Amino acid sequence: MTKNFAIGSASLAFVLAVAIGGFFYPYIGFAVAAVMVVAMAMSLFKPRLFCAKACPRGRALGFGLKKLSRGRPLPTTALSGGSRRALCGFMMLCVGGNIYRLFGSAAALGSFFWGLCVVSLGAGVVVGIIYKPRAWCVVCPMGTLQETIGALKK
Repeated sequence: MTKNFAIGSASLAFVLAVAIGGFFYPYIGFAVAAVMVVAMAMSLFKPRLFCAKACPRGRALGFGLKKLSRGRPLPTTALSGGSRRALCGFMMLCVGGNIYRLFGSAAALGSFFWGLCVVSLGAGVVVGIIYKPRAWCVVCPMGTLQETIGALKK
């Protein structure tokens, strides 16, 4: 068993455990929030370091969709900085608003983060099959936010 297979399998197991387990136990959604915090912290050292080395979703998509993907390049509009920043801004606005709205209920907040995980995972699977397995990584709001933090740090 190779190192990449082991990491890919573990990432896929983690992502599926959160996606399925959060339906039954909403507090699992806080794992998504923890991953987001770790990604932001790692971006203080190097932009997208988390994406390259630690992102369980990116690894899971790359591992799980390898044989299903059509391997096509993404449209250039998806690659533009403006499109990525608009998606990131919209999602961060939604996250901030829901944290404010649901702050009194830990179960509701965990359920929100779980829902965010499932919706973005679904989008990642769809674009991963149509284009390349890790196509979601190109437009991922967390990656865009990491790049933004890295640029501000300079």
